[in-house]
Amino acid sequence: MSTISKVRRVEIATPYPEGSVNAYILLGHPITLVDTGIRRPSGVMSIRCALQEEELSLQDIEQIIVTHMHVDHSGGVAEIQREVDVPVFVHERARPFLEGGIETFQRMEAYFQTFFSACQASGVSRRKRTYQEERWKRIHYLSDGDVLSAGEAAYQVLYVPGHSQTDICLFDKRTGDAFVGDHLLRDISANAFIEPPAPNEVARPKPLIQYRSSMERTEKLPIQRVYPGHGEPYVGHMDVIHKRFAEQEKRCHDIVKVLEQGEMSVFQLSQALFPKLEGEAIFLGLSEVQGHLDLMLERNWVEEHQVDEKMWYALK
Repeated sequence: MSTISKVRRVEIATPYPEGSVNAYILLGHPITLVDTGIRRPSGVMSIRCALQEEELSLQDIEQIIVTHMHVDHSGGVAEIQREVDVPVFVHERARPFLEGGIETFQRMEAYFQTFFSACQASGVSRRKRTYQEERWKRIHYLSDGDVLSAGEAAYQVLYVPGHSQTDICLFDKRTGDAFVGDHLLRDISANAFIEPPAPNEVARPKPLIQYRSSMERTEKLPIQRVYPGHGEPYVGHMDVIHKRFAEQEKRCHDIVKVLEQGEMSVFQLSQALFPKLEGEAIFLGLSEVQGHLDLMLERNWVEEHQVDEKMWYALK
């Protein structure tokens, strides 16, 4: 609990492997909901019940802040806005998702097919996605360094890309409270997902490199209490960051050991490291491997070359 305002955690069940997801109600003016859970009535019902225990209702929410555009965190926005005329704040990188329509969806899906082909995972890694229009209202786009009032406190907006291209943290300098979404999870090592280039950009982001830079930034902040997107609030963000850096170093060395056998594709490396992944979960392995290869290329540990739009990697 913050020394400035009361924070109510809402644990929302999901159908995903990580289990439940958190939304947070910041009590005090303005009453703020940080994240909304999944795109299901059951998720909104969990929020509604928590509000009732505080003698409040959905109509008392004055604003919504979304930490990132993954559906387990942003899915409930439209459902809530059907009942309440409430503004929603999200990072400006979410604009294509919210305004690009089916053209953006098709562009992204086409990119992923190209990525699977380059990884040599075409026909193996599957994405079962159908277009769902995001009908949000009263959208306010955030930039790094913005300040938002929420629950009697002033939160600095920190843009921390890596897990996604829309990730933000909310940091209260006075108390050290930080709402971090999936940027700093204590019990889960969050994926740094491969994503397509932004509109009008040619190169795709390098998410693991971004993620490491974002963690280096948050490591320097005097954060006291962390409110994560999954799991219970905790103290000790630097320990979590150091653990993640150590895990990433180990993964790089694991890839080196596999590449000692000779050059390989991203899919072959993923199969060697994560042989049990199948179906849609293969994408998780491809993202993990590609992210670490990006880092290893930057360090000059490996080299890549392209043959017929297929990418191959070998030790230097």
